[in-house]
Amino acid sequence: MTDPLESRLRAKLGHAATRAPQAPPSFSTEVVSRSRRRRMRRNALVAGICVVAIAAPITVMATRSTDERGDLATVATEPSLGNPVWDTSPIGKRLTIDNPSEKRPVSFWYARTKSGATVFCQEHKSRSGGSSKFCGDEPIDGREVTDQGSTESFPPPVTGKVLHYGTAQANVAHVAAVLKDGGRVPGTLQTPQGAPQAIWTVTVPADKTVTAFEFTGGEGETIERIERRPMATPEAGAKPIGLTVQMPGKLEVGLYETPDKNLIWKLDGQAVGLNVLSPGMAVIARGGPDRALIDMGGKPMKVELREHKEHWFGIAGAKTVRVALVFRDGASVSVDTRPDPWKIGGFRMFAGTQQRTDDLYAEGFKIVGYGQDGTELWHEVHEPTR
Repeated sequence: MTDPLESRLRAKLGHAATRAPQAPPSFSTEVVSRSRRRRMRRNALVAGICVVAIAAPITVMATRSTDERGDLATVATEPSLGNPVWDTSPIGKRLTIDNPSEKRPVSFWYARTKSGATVFCQEHKSRSGGSSKFCGDEPIDGREVTDQGSTESFPPPVTGKVLHYGTAQANVAHVAAVLKDGGRVPGTLQTPQGAPQAIWTVTVPADKTVTAFEFTGGEGETIERIERRPMATPEAGAKPIGLTVQMPGKLEVGLYETPDKNLIWKLDGQAVGLNVLSPGMAVIARGGPDRALIDMGGKPMKVELREHKEHWFGIAGAKTVRVALVFRDGASVSVDTRPDPWKIGGFRMFAGTQQRTDDLYAEGFKIVGYGQDGTELWHEVHEPTR
């Protein structure tokens, strides 16, 4: 099963350059995507030896994936060559806050490179249990303020909130996000003990576009304004290829090319999930097959689950005719799968609803696939992530 982080990478491979216009030039990252596997979509990172630009710089990542036996298999990776801050200890303490996009912790801190430069570092935890950890290659020394990134994504975070963040010198007293519609959202500045600078954060509704960040001093004087270009998201304006399919729970799914083949799931016209059907050039370059349900290591997968509040949906192997979601107390819901109407091959679709929780991964669950004769073909257990 793919971590949404990994899924976000896949679709990003073809047009990474347009995804991070405001980002620093590069950064290294280490990502461990634990129980869920495969391609990290757009705001995600890179597996194996792939390199990709995200909502901030370039990343390198590792994923843990499940092979055909259901055993955990590691896709080995390395930090980017020459990265100056790999394994560098923090300067002062970390700032750990709740990430409003994931309802999981996110940590920020400063580190010093071998050359003595100061860089900004961050560690994110995903709702599904994955994590990413990276430091920027671009020093923040001498800069009054910087924009270090956000949790923007496509589809938007299920919580409907996006976190923006960066660095600020001590003379900055206030920060605010300026919205396209003319509104303003005030942010927060916090300085961890021993840190060389403050860390600013602003939480903005996901349906609002931020055009700039304004920084002011204690008397209200403007110190700096950072203009911000909206994140380019080809999927948001893409048109479906051929028919769209109505699925249970009032979901609709269609095939899109952006340029990779994706299934985009919508609810009331709004995108709520994505399955990437193309494994990405990194996998193909290493000899992996160009088809759905292939992880970043080029290995076959049995299922790729997505969830949005009470909805759970995704794709499973072509022999899977029924998928069940089993909760920790043994209660379960199940749905039949449907064939691929676009004749791509290699997968079937499923969708259902459950009234148990709006955060499946926080509670933990098991997902099971059954064949035509009712025999269990595969299962995956997901321990609680909170």
